[in-house]
Amino acid sequence: MKLTGILIIGTGLLTVQNVRAQKVNEKDSVLNRTIVVENQYNPEVMDAFKINVLPEVAEPAVTKYEIDYATSPHAFGSWKYQPMKAMLREQRQTAAPRGYARAAYGNMGNIDLKGSYLWDISKNDRLGVMVSMYGRNGDLPDFSTDKSDWKSRFYRTDASLDYRHGFRNVSLSLGGSFASQVFNYMPSMETSPSYTAGNDRQHYTLGEGYVGVTSVQGRLPVDFAVQTGFRRFDRKYEIPFLGSGAENAVHTTGYLAGAVNETQQVGIGFDMDNLFYASSLMMKDFTLVQLNPYYTLKTEEVSLRVGAHVDLQTANGSGVKWAPDVKLGYTFASSYTLFLQATGGTRLNDFRQLNGFSPYGMQYGQLKTSYTPLDARIGLKASPVTGFGFKIEGGYRITKDELFASPSLPEDCSLVYSPILQEKAKVAFGTLTFDYSYQDWIDLSLAGSYYSWNVDDGVEPLLWLKPQVAVDFGARAKIADPLHVTLDYRYEGRKDITGIGKADPVNNLCVGAEYELFKRLNVFARLNNLLNRNYLTESGYPTQGFYVMAGLGCRF
Repeated sequence: MKLTGILIIGTGLLTVQNVRAQKVNEKDSVLNRTIVVENQYNPEVMDAFKINVLPEVAEPAVTKYEIDYATSPHAFGSWKYQPMKAMLREQRQTAAPRGYARAAYGNMGNIDLKGSYLWDISKNDRLGVMVSMYGRNGDLPDFSTDKSDWKSRFYRTDASLDYRHGFRNVSLSLGGSFASQVFNYMPSMETSPSYTAGNDRQHYTLGEGYVGVTSVQGRLPVDFAVQTGFRRFDRKYEIPFLGSGAENAVHTTGYLAGAVNETQQVGIGFDMDNLFYASSLMMKDFTLVQLNPYYTLKTEEVSLRVGAHVDLQTANGSGVKWAPDVKLGYTFASSYTLFLQATGGTRLNDFRQLNGFSPYGMQYGQLKTSYTPLDARIGLKASPVTGFGFKIEGGYRITKDELFASPSLPEDCSLVYSPILQEKAKVAFGTLTFDYSYQDWIDLSLAGSYYSWNVDDGVEPLLWLKPQVAVDFGARAKIADPLHVTLDYRYEGRKDITGIGKADPVNNLCVGAEYELFKRLNVFARLNNLLNRNYLTESGYPTQGFYVMAGLGCRF
């Protein structure tokens, strides 16, 4: 049965942690150059493992009179994966260029193309554009057929446009983005005429348009930001138990805040998502409203936030949910900060969120929103000497309808997919992190984490790909003035599941080098998965073996 969605347009309500106001940029500075040049570019190595957690809660930032147009409540790019890390030393620049371009190519059909430009049309107007394309086309191990190779293809193309105009008391933003994502699933174990999804191809199309208004700090009695827009996510080919078609959404986000005095502030964050579905998708339309009232106190020694998350959903798990929003930080001995928090909230599992978790994932119908009634943490962070810092953190999180990738298949399904399932999960975790840097000569980081997952009896196999222990190490060193080398390593051990065994660990070593020419042009190369290990990521799909990428990056 086909359902026709009803478009619900209105002002919305958003949790504060999803809102980013615009910031001052009166003079060029080292700190903001990467943001200006690459428009909040946040790269990750292709196929790198992600731990599925709720976004960290952050308090709202307020606008000042001079506007940095490179930041906004809108995420400039909707896809957070990138095939390579940006090999640029922006700190060496004396002035921030407005343009950026990168082109890289590697074996197994790996490509990485990106270009962006910020055009200062006038003192109060700025236009930002961005285009990118990345992907691969090569053999990957097929874990369903004794690890024989199969031809894997994945390419994504993005384009974004963002316009800003600053008035005396407010700033106006207009923009949009488009993405096309084409890929193929693992091959079928056998031909199955019972599914129209018998082909292994898929094509996702993402589009978005938005308009927003943000106040200028101090110009009005209260500070505020509001942004609303229309989003569409289209699946071209059907998949079992779900079908094909489009998810449409009206997404509204904002906050309202006022200062009690120089150290105290009260406010409320708000978010509203109206989702409706078309074509053969057997899914219910629904609305999710999220409120986050809060109070903050900031002094030289104490940082306190007391608030709550109150979420209302009309269908697909309807009802009212709440969670605390409490954070306390105490700084002593000038460089030591003791912190604790008790937070939570609702995460919308729309097609965009699920595509970030696993673009290959199969759904057994509509997934519910994930609700975290409690995410409690306590820890200590410090920087006792110049260039050295560490952080110790421990915590416990409860999530209802957590997402799990389960590469095993039901008996009546002959196609190879990576189903996304949901169950209540509890996890206790601890993390220890060290960082050290010395001028531009060396940067070192080491982090170790331990996770103790707990689910109901009978569904332990869902933990097969979840991390039990993880170690990350990163190093960057200057060999000569224009030459730098990098090293990144991640190890991740999985839990031994009774009756199934233990999944192969993540064991990824990457090395790279970059050479800067004329302080505007970089030549770089990177050796990925140097140990040539084959393993499944948390999303349930295999990674590439050893591959090399090399290219050029420039600023203009």
